[in-house]
Amino acid sequence: MPITLITGASGGLGKEIALALLKDSTEVIGIYNSNDISIEGFGKALHTLKADIRNKSDVTKITDYVRENFGKLDYLINSAGVSRDGLIVNYPESSWDEVIAVNLTGVFYLIREMVPFLKNSDNPHIINISSRSATRGSAGQCAYSASKAALIGLSMSLTKELSEYNIKVNTVLPGFLNTTMGRLNETALKRAETESVLGTLSSPKEAAMFIATILKTTKVTGQIFTLDSRP
Repeated sequence: MPITLITGASGGLGKEIALALLKDSTEVIGIYNSNDISIEGFGKALHTLKADIRNKSDVTKITDYVRENFGKLDYLINSAGVSRDGLIVNYPESSWDEVIAVNLTGVFYLIREMVPFLKNSDNPHIINISSRSATRGSAGQCAYSASKAALIGLSMSLTKELSEYNIKVNTVLPGFLNTTMGRLNETALKRAETESVLGTLSSPKEAAMFIATILKTTKVTGQIFTLDSRP
């Protein structure tokens, strides 16, 4: 049974990914920080651990947990993310630092520590969840867009660096999703729907199904998958 570690597993896309993989007979280590993981019905296949990936000590806790309980990791999905919106002329440094710490630095910390466990897998994958904002930009989201764009660069470099260990690294860029972090006000929601050539937005469940499919591939790496219907 494959072992998957998912950050941000308590809600939104992370929770949907956990559900999709659990239903597909995958053992899941769900990392959460603020809210508990409310997933039932999967017994011992779901493991939960409270940790803040911004803190090296918490990443060490995750590392120890994986080592002591599994000794290997098949899939690492970096889904944790935060956005602190505001125009740059009044944007506080503390908000910038928080967004970069969660969306980029914490991902770096975790990947660095998980690579030795991924090497023990027959088909190891890393999937980093970026955003359409990384390539489109979004007014009032300078920190978020910058962090998600940097995540693409990190992924592309790791694709080449980790290929000798057969570790596949791919990046997924969801469009607007109906999640807690991505919830839009009514005006923004209608604008996003208008921009969509299908007249509707993506769902976390569909995005999770797509990600679960990527994990079954053996020769797909270094790709940027955009899950959106806006040109």
